Amino acid sequence: MKEFFNKIKMFFMKKGKTSDDMNNDTSILSRCFDSFDKFFHKYLLIFVLIIMSIIAILIRHIMVPYLSGDMNSFLINWFNFFRSHGHLDGLRTLSKFADEIHNDYLYGYNTLLALFSYLKGDPIRIIKSISFIFDFALALGVAFIVYHYSKSKVMFTISYVIVLFAPTVYANSAIWGQADQIYVCIVIYFFLLLLKKHNFWASIVLGIAFAFKIQAIFIVPLLGFMFLNKKYPLYNLLFVLLGLLIAYLPSYLAGASFLDPFKVYGSQMGEYGNLNYGSGSIYAFIEMGLLRELFSKGTSILIAVAVVLFVMFIIYYKRIPCNDETMLYVATLYSLLTPFVLPHMHERYFFMSDIFILLYVLVNRKQYYLSVLMFFSSINNYTEFLTGEYIFKFLGQDSVRLSAIINFIILWVLFTNMKKLFQPKNDEKELSSQII
Repeated sequence: MKEFFNKIKMFFMKKGKTSDDMNNDTSILSRCFDSFDKFFHKYLLIFVLIIMSIIAILIRHIMVPYLSGDMNSFLINWFNFFRSHGHLDGLRTLSKFADEIHNDYLYGYNTLLALFSYLKGDPIRIIKSISFIFDFALALGVAFIVYHYSKSKVMFTISYVIVLFAPTVYANSAIWGQADQIYVCIVIYFFLLLLKKHNFWASIVLGIAFAFKIQAIFIVPLLGFMFLNKKYPLYNLLFVLLGLLIAYLPSYLAGASFLDPFKVYGSQMGEYGNLNYGSGSIYAFIEMGLLRELFSKGTSILIAVAVVLFVMFIIYYKRIPCNDETMLYVATLYSLLTPFVLPHMHERYFFMSDIFILLYVLVNRKQYYLSVLMFFSSINNYTEFLTGEYIFKFLGQDSVRLSAIINFIILWVLFTNMKKLFQPKNDEKELSSQII
């Protein structure tokens, strides 16, 4: 900066100005630059947020024309159904035409389609814009949680930007046009409300998440952990139901029967019979016909429940306290463990674990490789569905097993972190040893 002002001074000398004039001019310029520097430094993070948001919007705008299989075969048809059936009024007759238009999504998402069907324009652009809105809401939610732990505006900004540009976030909204970021976004705010100790509002928000995707259940073990630590009274579950009913209120006002939104849950459960749908779950390894038949007869669900409960038993047995740190750990662990052991998982059902593992490493500021591995595991499975080809062509369908192995490694690291992160303090070690 000093060299810059010296050059300006030499310029004025050539113009015939006196030394006093030059000192006065450079002093004015110096104050102007100092003021600008202070202003820019003060609002630098805001500038970064704005610029990165604009770039993220532009990239999404470029990707809008891509037509995925789901968009072409289902989402556009559903959107046009609401356009031709009175927009929100279409919720009243949706159950009658659901089979005809192959609509198996919950009424929360269909309500958004009905609302946005009032807009004129290209259906693809409008449908994807719904997901885009929740991309930014998701990024803000993650940033607020990171700020809750770090109290750092820099980490807030970094977290926001990383989520906006995360590969699976782009893939889900801009390319696929899917809705996974919607329910995961709502779950993120549910978790933020729990951190703020607003159990009532958190329960309402969780109920709303269930109105969009039944996969919101992946986060429910966190409530079990809190309940065992007397941090979440069971009566709050009534408010989860209340949140669900609030989300379905537009459907009821449109004239849908009380049971119409709930019937979809049953139809979804019986719709997919395969043990695995291109996801990195444990069932990527189940190929033998006899095993597939045994696991398909309800055994797989019972095994998943057993694993979830057994891990909860370990956490409870070790007397891990319920605090902000452990809540994030448990939420992250179960966001990956639950879809990993459940059957009938699609590749997109690991989206919640993508986000929570990213949140986990941003808060702890270590083991960043876990998030890199998780994003790669998910994208590795996305590419085959979206492009018809695997990243590693020589692996073929074994690419799905590669993702399953990666997910297992991440789970193993998280399990080992249980011991590293929650060592009892010196004054608690003796008591802990007596309990065990």
